[in-house]
Amino acid sequence: MQRSVSKNDARPTGTALSTLSLAYFMLGTSTLSVVALSTPISHDLHVTGAQTGLLVTAFSLTFAVSALLSPLLVGHWPRKWLLLGGIALLVVGLLLGAAAPSFPLLLLTRIIAGIGGALLGPVLSATASMLVPPQQQQQALSRVFSGFTLSSVLGIPFTSVIGPLLGWRGTLLLLSVLLVVTAILIWKLVPHIAGGNRVTPATYQRVSRTPGLFPALGTTLLQIGGVFVLYAVIGSYLTQRFDSSPTWISATFLAFGIAGVLGNALVGTLNARLGNNRMLLLGLAGGAFAILTLLLDPAVPLAGLLSFMVLSFFAQMFQTPQQERMIRLNPAERNLMLGFNSATVYLGISLGSGLGSQLLATLGSQWLAAPALLMMLGGLLLTMTVVRANRNRAAAVDAAATD
Repeated sequence: MQRSVSKNDARPTGTALSTLSLAYFMLGTSTLSVVALSTPISHDLHVTGAQTGLLVTAFSLTFAVSALLSPLLVGHWPRKWLLLGGIALLVVGLLLGAAAPSFPLLLLTRIIAGIGGALLGPVLSATASMLVPPQQQQQALSRVFSGFTLSSVLGIPFTSVIGPLLGWRGTLLLLSVLLVVTAILIWKLVPHIAGGNRVTPATYQRVSRTPGLFPALGTTLLQIGGVFVLYAVIGSYLTQRFDSSPTWISATFLAFGIAGVLGNALVGTLNARLGNNRMLLLGLAGGAFAILTLLLDPAVPLAGLLSFMVLSFFAQMFQTPQQERMIRLNPAERNLMLGFNSATVYLGISLGSGLGSQLLATLGSQWLAAPALLMMLGGLLLTMTVVRANRNRAAAVDAAATD
């Protein structure tokens, strides 16, 4: 879909991008708030810590399925209506969650919130890419996605601090109020962008034949899955592997978030020098190196903190170039392409989280990083293969043109 911003609804692009970044921050905070609130939820609803992990799984799987189906149902809607509709469903999910009398009903509210997140996430990135010229897409995507990165630095600590003061129900209510404020800002500050053509099953079939689509999605799945094998159980992993105290675990969370913000901030500058393919390879190779250090590190808390900082730095450096890669593969269907990528991200979160929970008990903390390393290396090898094939194809075309 081409960029279509109403001339009568022009707004400063920088303000609009900042507003979209705020929405991504609220999406990330709402998504992971149950992680910070897992202890009071488990006590209040009389479930185990492992069961509260299902709240993340339910959200992630619902997001993955909904991100694939939503373009078919509402992909032709104006972008602003999709953004506001996604926030509305998130608010409904949070409000119902705050009132849920039992764990099964709370689980159901996470499914509602997952549908809202699937409407919101891909459209935030797509809208950002349509507000700027093609040569500025990388910077726009990086700026908007920084909101999601910041949610791990500020959002999760915020909910962990507010939780004991307001209770987990009060915290969900507060998040719903902040989302309403975000919706008002989107209504006032983000320009109107017309919807695309109606998406049909034939559109899915045509887009699924986009050259390079499945290798790109495979890379996303392996990269995010490798990270979440470790991140989903980071508290238990740090305690068992590095003998980290609660203070060290909190410090590692903070360092992880700060490093991610730094990695995301450097994407634009490095991409201008290295190009998209090299940025993808750098993010994957750096992530693999960080996971390797987790296998080799001495069992001291500082070593774990530093390794997770490096992992976060390169993991966030990968995300924005990967979104740009998806757009470049099929610019006319950017919404659907980004929807495919977002669905794969949350499928990877679900896969990695499930593997991490199971393998920590069977492999132990010493070797948990091994399957994560294999997944990251798989993504690296897949991308290297695609890049090499594209170069060979381009060289063959040039040679044929010369002849």
